[in-house]
Amino acid sequence: MCQSIDRHGLVVFFFTLYCLFCINSTSIGYTGLPTERTFFGQGTRPASISDSTQKTKPSTLVIKVFDSNITTPLTSATAVITSILTGKVERLALPAGQLYCTFTKADQLSIDISAPGYTSVNRKMTIPVSPQGNRYEFDAVLDKTTIGLTVLAVDRKTGNIIPDVRFTISGKMMGNNSITLTADPATGSSKVELPGKGNYSLSSTANGYDSFVKSIRLDSVQSEARVILTQKQLPTGVKPVAKSPSASENPVVQPVAKVAVAVPKAVTEKITPLPVSSPLKKPEKGILIRLPNVYFDQSSPVLRPESYAELNQLYDALTENPALQIEIRGHTDNQGDFDLNVKLSRDRCQAIVDYLANKGIAKNRLKAVGRGPIDPIAPNNNEENRKKNRRVEFVVI
Repeated sequence: MCQSIDRHGLVVFFFTLYCLFCINSTSIGYTGLPTERTFFGQGTRPASISDSTQKTKPSTLVIKVFDSNITTPLTSATAVITSILTGKVERLALPAGQLYCTFTKADQLSIDISAPGYTSVNRKMTIPVSPQGNRYEFDAVLDKTTIGLTVLAVDRKTGNIIPDVRFTISGKMMGNNSITLTADPATGSSKVELPGKGNYSLSSTANGYDSFVKSIRLDSVQSEARVILTQKQLPTGVKPVAKSPSASENPVVQPVAKVAVAVPKAVTEKITPLPVSSPLKKPEKGILIRLPNVYFDQSSPVLRPESYAELNQLYDALTENPALQIEIRGHTDNQGDFDLNVKLSRDRCQAIVDYLANKGIAKNRLKAVGRGPIDPIAPNNNEENRKKNRRVEFVVI
């Protein structure tokens, strides 16, 4: 009986020792932090911003940087981490688009994330420490600052796109470099990605046309520049032929005369009987008023001098009614690219705004709206009706 009890006691004793050993092994084997380090490191050496004395379990900070599409890490990013408490600054690269930091003392941080060709982001974070350890994450999403520019050239007289043009673009944003573009034969346009918003110099050359150089300012992520080129004078031997009254030459000369002269003439003849000055003196709210004597260069937002008389009447009306606010609306026919027509109509209205503002009218009283071909007043089935649709109006708002 005693022998049986001794055996039972030994079994209980050894079982107790086994349980204690298992419990101790489980406690010693806890490796939560190294697992996180392995997951977030992925080939990037962990950066440590910490004090050498480690009395508590470290807090961890994981920074991940993405392009705005949030599909792949942004490997060109740099993190500048500033301790607000101590003033210490660390500049760290993120070659894998992520960074693993450890802290053994509480800190307050200002974190700036940047990358070439992207906007920077800033975030302030407080990193406490505790016996249990803490983990914090900062996912930074950067937007591209590059500008997409589309350039095309058109003939000043015909308005037709010129396909064989070479463009050159340079500017401070590009350092001492320049980019040469060749127009796409199918569309006549060229597209390029530029480093960012700002001023650029745009020049162009084309066979049979004068050279063109212009300074342009790009403020939108997607921008467009339309270059209007003037044909060089014809050789001496060809010039008399172009002026010949013979029937065979009429198809060559007549379209040019039609574009240059017929548009303002047709509009002027049509609106001569209208009392133009009457609605301009006391414009009523909500009523569209047409400005029939406002003209621009062909396919261009450049105001022609014969427009000034009517715009001066509009200026007088705005001066006499200082509380008046107007919306200037530009319209085109349906010929050509829709987006280009909308932009052209908006740019023409902006030219009117600039003219009035330069004479002293506050810009907050003026609004430029490009409607393009959206609001026709006649069918676009012939040139005479298309002329009616190419117009500028304003309305009191």
